[in-house]
Amino acid sequence: MITALRLVLGVVVAHPAMALGITLVQETWFGGVGYHESSVAELAMAGLFTFLCAVLAGAIAALVAGRGGRVAALIMSALIVAETIWLIMTGRADGPVWFDVLAASSLIVGILGGAEVTMRLHGRHPAGAELASRPTR
Repeated sequence: MITALRLVLGVVVAHPAMALGITLVQETWFGGVGYHESSVAELAMAGLFTFLCAVLAGAIAALVAGRGGRVAALIMSALIVAETIWLIMTGRADGPVWFDVLAASSLIVGILGGAEVTMRLHGRHPAGAELASRPTR
């Protein structure tokens, strides 16, 4: 029960933290980022910092969720997929589809990577990792 609560709390804390960080980067630091409005250099820099926000969010999710850190990261990734589909289908995404899919993919990679590194740094290796690393006789 506590593991499930920590998992939910990990998502509830990390996902809004990521959204806040992304808003800070894209709207405050860069004055609004868009495919048609921003230069390639602005898109690259905003993309890098946005990715780092996702890595940090994955780490937060893993720290809060504990043993359920990977599941929390997967839930957050599913939310990114759902949001991206919704934005594209409703016409709220202003760039080409490939651009929005690439942006969402970078968030997912960042979330999963941040969670995985954090889990491993805290000694929470994937199930079966110990068996795979043992020498055979």
